[in-house]
Amino acid sequence: MIVPGDPFTGQATDEDELALIYDLEHDHVTEDRAFYREITRRVRGAVLDLGCGSGRLFSSYLDGHTSRIVAVDASGAMLRRAEQRIADDPRLAEAYAQGHIELVQADARSLRRPERFGLIVAAGVLPHLDGPEDASRLLARAARLLQPRGLLVIDDLGPASIPQQDLPLALDWVAESDGTRYTRRSQLVRREAPEGLRVILSSVVDRQDPDGTIARLPASFRLWYPSLDTVARLVEAAGLAVAATHGSHDLEAFSADSERLIVLSRRIRHRSARRAMEHG
Repeated sequence: MIVPGDPFTGQATDEDELALIYDLEHDHVTEDRAFYREITRRVRGAVLDLGCGSGRLFSSYLDGHTSRIVAVDASGAMLRRAEQRIADDPRLAEAYAQGHIELVQADARSLRRPERFGLIVAAGVLPHLDGPEDASRLLARAARLLQPRGLLVIDDLGPASIPQQDLPLALDWVAESDGTRYTRRSQLVRREAPEGLRVILSSVVDRQDPDGTIARLPASFRLWYPSLDTVARLVEAAGLAVAATHGSHDLEAFSADSERLIVLSRRIRHRSARRAMEHG
């Protein structure tokens, strides 16, 4: 998902086209939908989706019987695609018309809302931040926006999904949209750092229009992948307690072989509980 500070800003390629390419890469992902449906069903209150992108998870939240979705993204291009997704889906369109879905263009690190949320989702958010200081701001804001019994979900790539070495330029995927063919190639450069793995991902997408015209669309992203220990420390520093960790959307135990890093956190209810965590 596209997140707090808009990563499309400053790219040489049109932001709306980058958002389309992002959806071509991610819209086929379905393995997390049951997870978000069930976790929404377990909590009470509205859902706050930080870095909602084009709203791929909106249907899962509705399947979980949430009464309200507040979807936040810094990218206007992604929110325009979210609007189109809503317009194309009768159930989403009805929920939007009734005020059950709200789209907000904002930086999640400084988001202010009058209400509190039963579920806050930060899926694919941390990698797009600049490091621990940025993550601390985001998590502190999320902690303030949680209901007393609310749940925060951090959901990112796990160790097994992150390349263990630099990758040369290679073909990623080929997809079509409205008769236009997109071919993406990317390369990746890694750098280990105390605060986690730093990655520079550079991609080139060749767009072939129906008339045979070809255009090249470059993009580059700096990504950050903190370890589970780092995430846990940041969560606790924000006044939250880690409730559970998982290595997949099937709730498998987290390990070095996990494809996902999923951390579920709740607010610390009492000061005595906070002191016990600090000294225990």
